[in-house]
Amino acid sequence: MQRTPTDIKIFRMEPLEGGMLRFAAGQFVFLHILDENGKTIVKRPYSIASLPDASYLEFCIKMVGGELTSRLDKMGKGAVIGIDGPYGDFKYDEQPNAAFVAGGTGIAPFVSILRHVAQKKMKGRFLLFYSARTREAIAYREEFERLEKENPNIKVVLTLTREEPAGWEGECGRINEDMVCKYASSLTDFDWWICGPMPLIKNMRECLIKRGVDPKRIKVEGWG
Repeated sequence: MQRTPTDIKIFRMEPLEGGMLRFAAGQFVFLHILDENGKTIVKRPYSIASLPDASYLEFCIKMVGGELTSRLDKMGKGAVIGIDGPYGDFKYDEQPNAAFVAGGTGIAPFVSILRHVAQKKMKGRFLLFYSARTREAIAYREEFERLEKENPNIKVVLTLTREEPAGWEGECGRINEDMVCKYASSLTDFDWWICGPMPLIKNMRECLIKRGVDPKRIKVEGWG
């Protein structure tokens, strides 16, 4: 587990016994907080950030002080948590031209997907648009830089919505039609995945459809 300045934590969880849970990059599970008898107190869905063949499950979670996160935030190494799944059709099926749009902790499934793309040395074009409020709020920034070097077919576009810091070489402002067109040129060349707050999903989906992208090639997963 590691903390970022924005109270986003990265958790890695290993099975107590038996084999690892099998999942496809992009899927999610339910995390269960358990009482002393092993019964569920509260559960919430979280996307998996780790590679499908990793020996652990990784999650990128913002500590919002909710019913689950307030308990999770107090847990230390060795604590036991329940997991069930995987669930969801928001999975990557190795499409050769894929574009991903993430807001905040909606980055989690795309970490898993891009790790998979880099590990398999996949050919094609892989674009990630990732918006965060501030530079400090960007999760996995160093890893994205490494993944771009490992596989030159991967391009990560970072944008900040709440600040324009000196020396910043990325984009500023919300992800919009002009921004995606700047990097993707022909939007219809890609399959699209969008994960984040519902306003982001609604706006981007409308933009893509207006630009001629088949709705069947757009997958969404959001909250709020």
